[in-house]
Amino acid sequence: MKVPIRMLGIAIAVIWVLLIAFIVLAAYSVTDLRFNVDEPQFNTDSSGQLVLNLPLIIDNGGYYSLKEFKISTLVSNVEGLEISRADTFIPIIPSGEIVTINHNVPIDLEEIFSNDEKYLFEDSELQISLSVGLNFAEVLPSQISTNFTFPWGAPFSDFEFDQGDINRFNLTHSIITIPTSFVNNAFIDVTGSISLELCNENNSVLSETQELISVSPQTSYEDSLELIVPITENGLTDIQNGHFNLFFSTLLFEYGPLVIPYE
Repeated sequence: MKVPIRMLGIAIAVIWVLLIAFIVLAAYSVTDLRFNVDEPQFNTDSSGQLVLNLPLIIDNGGYYSLKEFKISTLVSNVEGLEISRADTFIPIIPSGEIVTINHNVPIDLEEIFSNDEKYLFEDSELQISLSVGLNFAEVLPSQISTNFTFPWGAPFSDFEFDQGDINRFNLTHSIITIPTSFVNNAFIDVTGSISLELCNENNSVLSETQELISVSPQTSYEDSLELIVPITENGLTDIQNGHFNLFFSTLLFEYGPLVIPYE
């Protein structure tokens, strides 16, 4: 009886030594793991939705495969309001391999602008929280987390809307010429239209117009919107007590009305 018990004790001791060595080797593999985020890019998917692409480069130089590799991202504005979240799951990354994973995060521009219109007109930042969960050799679960900011360029930065003067157009109508300008600091083309309504205090439309726009990134826009208003007995009063409704319509988002009081 003593011999088998002694041999069992030795076997258990050997198993423990091997297990400890296994865990130590797996832990050492952590030091051989290289995790980098390449330059983020914005693209559009097949449905036309904007997608933030995060190329993640995983260099598994350790002794064991990485299993149950899960990438999670949370995108929020500077106030901490959630904009989007996404997950990518990779079953296995073999030992000795370098893998580039394109982690795609959908970005709803209309949601961003509806929550805070300053992102339409002011440059800012987006907050990105990224975490990676993985399992070394099925015994050493681990997690890597990081936070970083991504610069946000407003599509209508430095927006100027000069209400101009009312001039006689003909015997029955007057014309309001409104110089309009902005700089597209966004990472996308601003292609679509700007629509403008002039309304009285009862929100009845007195005149409206639309201007097509196509502005590349880092390019300025400068033109004039023209409204032709019928001359009536109460026309000037209606205008001076009224307001403008401004609408932006592009391939990726729509916003409006932006209400601007007549001054």
